[in-house]
Amino acid sequence: MTSLSPNYTEAERLDALAAYEIVDTPREEEFDDLARIASEVCGTPIAVVNFVSDTRQFFKAEVGLGVRETPVDISFCKHALLAEDMMIVPDATQDSRFDNNPLVYGDPPLRFYAGVLVRSAEGLPLGTMCVLDHTPRELDAHQIRTLRLLARQVSIQLELHRSLRRTKAALGDVRRLESQYRQIVDSAVDFAIITTDLDGGITSWSPGAQQIFGWSETETLGRPAALVFTAVDREADLAVREMATARETGRGIGEGWYQRKDGSRFWASGEIMPLMGEDEVQIGYLKILRDRTVEYQAEEQRKELTHELSHRMKNVLATVQSIVTQSLRTAESLDAGRDAISSRVQALARAQDILTQTSWSGAGIRQVVDEALAAHRAEQGRIVISGPDVVLSPQQVLGLSLALHELATNAAKYGSLSMPSGKVEISWDVGPDKDFRFDWIERDGPHVNAPSRRGFGSRLIERIVGSYFDGGGQLDFPPSGVVFRLTGSLG
Repeated sequence: MTSLSPNYTEAERLDALAAYEIVDTPREEEFDDLARIASEVCGTPIAVVNFVSDTRQFFKAEVGLGVRETPVDISFCKHALLAEDMMIVPDATQDSRFDNNPLVYGDPPLRFYAGVLVRSAEGLPLGTMCVLDHTPRELDAHQIRTLRLLARQVSIQLELHRSLRRTKAALGDVRRLESQYRQIVDSAVDFAIITTDLDGGITSWSPGAQQIFGWSETETLGRPAALVFTAVDREADLAVREMATARETGRGIGEGWYQRKDGSRFWASGEIMPLMGEDEVQIGYLKILRDRTVEYQAEEQRKELTHELSHRMKNVLATVQSIVTQSLRTAESLDAGRDAISSRVQALARAQDILTQTSWSGAGIRQVVDEALAAHRAEQGRIVISGPDVVLSPQQVLGLSLALHELATNAAKYGSLSMPSGKVEISWDVGPDKDFRFDWIERDGPHVNAPSRRGFGSRLIERIVGSYFDGGGQLDFPPSGVVFRLTGSLG
């Protein structure tokens, strides 16, 4: 919370903010969810995801304000930008920085503020993930940790936005270069130039057509232009319909699959137009095609990436929301609920860190187990791990990490890890059909009594985690120690 002399200029900070192109963008559910979580966890009526420009602060998401921006000269967050990572103002009326500030002395007043910096990839402060209240107050350690985790999620969202924007810009550059190339090159092997008579019989076949389709001009002259269409399009008389469009409108433009001599397919864009002779009398058709398979696949990949990133972020946010809601619902007290939320969100964050190292392609199970149990392995030999180092999917990484966190926490408080003699045996195996089995067995600990009721942690271990493996989990409480078995598939 210490104010520092910045090691950057304001111009550098503003340039970094501008590079993300986030100011004045519409509201998005991903950011709104983060603001709602901050408000619920911290118990404040107001929560904001904001970015500070030179004249104003823009609210990308807000709860309890009803506005999208305010002037920067009355902003709390401009002071937070000078903090090391977080600024907390318990009572703004007792802080000289906010003397005569209309937000503090307005109706209703803003008295409490807590904001964690949202930074660029280069470490420059762009804004804050903050919460506010109309009365003086404090945050406990768990709320502060959660606010920091949410600020990190805002930074991740910013990087996702910038990555997608750069991908779109790169594809736009490719299209512009292609347009310039077509204007410069009027006769090139990159283009298939075909002419036909009025009935669609081929009358000329360019060298580019030979390179793209594989047939020589001798092989194609006199044959119908439908030769280059796929079987499905030939059956639908697409060649006849294209000629009709060109005849009636002057030009037909389209994209689709075409077929080469060897039977392989490629994606092409092109156009067909009437071919005019003397006295502007139509004598046939001119068709120009270009192989655009690479660009088509790149666009499909971009769409898939956009969908996948959105899906993953929504899954993570849904998991966080479920953790918050269920932990508070089943907790014996508010403090216990906050403790549970904080530890579970941190377990989720550790799993995300593992996935970030592999660009969310998955992770080895041994790394997941070692990371989840790192805090409980101070004494060698008390936790025995065995099994092949297979790769888990992103969802399986998140699910197993949460399950291990719950099991280890329970073992440290009440089970085998609560006694010096206690041990935990962890093992897994994968069958020939990718059948997966994971066992957690506690030994030499205190006598175990089955709980009278199952809390959220138990339900998470048995029901939720098993679904990620297309299987199920079974949590048992024999007197000798807790046993958990997960069965499913890695396929």
